[in-house]
Amino acid sequence: MNNKYFTKSAFKLAFECPTKLYYACDNSYANQDVDNEFLQALANGGFQVGELAKIYYGITDVANIEELDYDTALYKTQELFKQENVNIAEAAFKSGNLFVRADIIEKKGHHINLIEVKAKSWSNELSFEGKRGGIPTGIKPYVYDVAFQKYVIARALKELYPNESFTIHAYLMMADKGTIAPVDGVNQMFKIINNGKGKGEIVVNKEAKNLAKMPRVLTAFDVDELCGKIINNQITQQDTFEGRSFEVFVTEMAKAYCSKTRLSTALTTSCKNCPFYVNDKKETDKDKKDGRMECWTQKAGLSIEDYKNKPLILELWGGGDKKQAGELLRNGFYLLENVSASDLVIERVEDDRAKKPQDFKGLHPRERKLLQIGISTNDDSKLATFRDNLIGTDIYLDKEGIKAEMEEWKYPLHFIDFETSAPALPFYKGMRPYEQVAFQFSHHIVNKNEDGSYSISHAGQYINTKKGFFPNFEFVRELKKQLEGDGGTIFRYATHENTILRAIRNQLIESEEKDKESLIAFIEDITKPTSEESNADRTLQAGKRNMVDLQRIVVDYFYARSMKGSNSIKDVLPAVLNASKFLQQKYSQPIYGSEIHSENIPAETPISWISVTDGVVDNPYKKLPPVASYLNMTEKEMQDFAKYSGSEISEDETIAQGGEALTAYAKLQFSNLEDSEALTKALLRYCELDTMAM
Repeated sequence: MNNKYFTKSAFKLAFECPTKLYYACDNSYANQDVDNEFLQALANGGFQVGELAKIYYGITDVANIEELDYDTALYKTQELFKQENVNIAEAAFKSGNLFVRADIIEKKGHHINLIEVKAKSWSNELSFEGKRGGIPTGIKPYVYDVAFQKYVIARALKELYPNESFTIHAYLMMADKGTIAPVDGVNQMFKIINNGKGKGEIVVNKEAKNLAKMPRVLTAFDVDELCGKIINNQITQQDTFEGRSFEVFVTEMAKAYCSKTRLSTALTTSCKNCPFYVNDKKETDKDKKDGRMECWTQKAGLSIEDYKNKPLILELWGGGDKKQAGELLRNGFYLLENVSASDLVIERVEDDRAKKPQDFKGLHPRERKLLQIGISTNDDSKLATFRDNLIGTDIYLDKEGIKAEMEEWKYPLHFIDFETSAPALPFYKGMRPYEQVAFQFSHHIVNKNEDGSYSISHAGQYINTKKGFFPNFEFVRELKKQLEGDGGTIFRYATHENTILRAIRNQLIESEEKDKESLIAFIEDITKPTSEESNADRTLQAGKRNMVDLQRIVVDYFYARSMKGSNSIKDVLPAVLNASKFLQQKYSQPIYGSEIHSENIPAETPISWISVTDGVVDNPYKKLPPVASYLNMTEKEMQDFAKYSGSEISEDETIAQGGEALTAYAKLQFSNLEDSEALTKALLRYCELDTMAM
């Protein structure tokens, strides 16, 4: 990051946390989030969206300023500005120590349209302003970004042309959910190649230029009035600036950044995601300083030993009240061991159970937090009410609670896991931006035998490898075929599968499929309405065979120290395996593929599902061929890719972009790689492992 100018990326950091500015401009600090343009843009569709926007505005090679050199970019911009009318990509502007590159500038005489392009979805039905005058959290950073650009460009033009008057109008160009793709393969008209240096090179198909004449899937949404309010401090939501006006904030942040001055800010729950920490497993971090540790030792007064060895308040599970950890932190609770039962208002638990007994069959969220604190800190006083269900000091298992749940299950038990993609630019004609494509599932069954024993089988799977084929309806047909025969209980993990099926239901309603009524009925039988659907129609009900969420079972009845407040299956699986000698002994034997049927592993060459090293179960996923290698990526890039892609599901059950799935599916659909068959096999094995993990 350059120390001379306060740029858009520096403003973004300051917007998140002013202290980050100091760490970012000092290479002696470790940074786990070193900007990797290729992975970030590939994961969120930024490359494709940006290039499509240039086509819409007819950006020529001459007006596409890609030079990294500041002075050259400034000079080229000023030369292009001599034209009465011109559209410029990456136009550069400087005012004092402030510097921005605008995605697209549309100059019409003395009127400037500033277009900031983002790989995010939006629609005219959504509002940029909240009910109380603020900006919704999800769009807030983007609006402030374009406001900062407008502020700098206005100053720069005034300095360059003191005797002329320019008007600037600000827009955010995003994928419009109200539009549909005019042709097949819009996504693959913009292919990305990794040049091996952490950068992405875009290859634009010759046919892409025809998109300029077709209905657009990107829309420039007007945010000018809102930007003006931000710059003039008329927005009520200026909390990020800690009481400063917008201009004062920018001035102070720029001065601190360019002079490498450290700014101190309060600790928040966002510190959990701070990238400026030392990773002991990385050789490159060996001689680096740990910025996050400095913040916590200096601001919270923790010793280095306590910071490294004691659970921070950041680990507190967020269920029931996600703001609670933040409130505790603001009140001076820095370590989990400092929190008592009274701080969690445990006395309200019984009242909640009396009002909604079905919602609190197992652990109440406050009880689970107290349990987590007790197990994490070895505090017997906090574990008194949980003692009957403790296994040793590290594990909580409510056997009676799980037993009661299991008595409601009907055999055979079905476990399903989906792989999906939601590209910013659609794969298929008629699809909307970020619309779901369900291209793969895996299905395991647990049977209860006549002698009372149980058997496990990988019962089925599906993956679409047909090029140019929209798979969603075939996907549901195959799922229906595999699940409709016996009425057994179906399991998912978290909300993903439910949300995907409800999305396909809506696609079916709009479709002309001959069997759509039976497919819709099947989906409605095994799902429940999303929160958005329920808000729109209160008469919608969960299906009679509504899938059981295994994550809820975990939250209600199981906890292990190693989970550290997380309920992700990637943390729960190793916790369960390490807690059970029975599972370790059984699944370390080469029985998977023979004793346990597999669709992908031949019976004559069975494998052991897990291995144990020094008494600790190895990650089962490490035993499989690396999917990353088939995507021309390293394992480290794959991990970063998962982080950049934001493939988690939010509380309102909307699904964000899944970078790995998108790339894998794009490879299968649009590449003629020799290893596509190997990639297919690897994807099938991974998805199979997901349902076996369930």
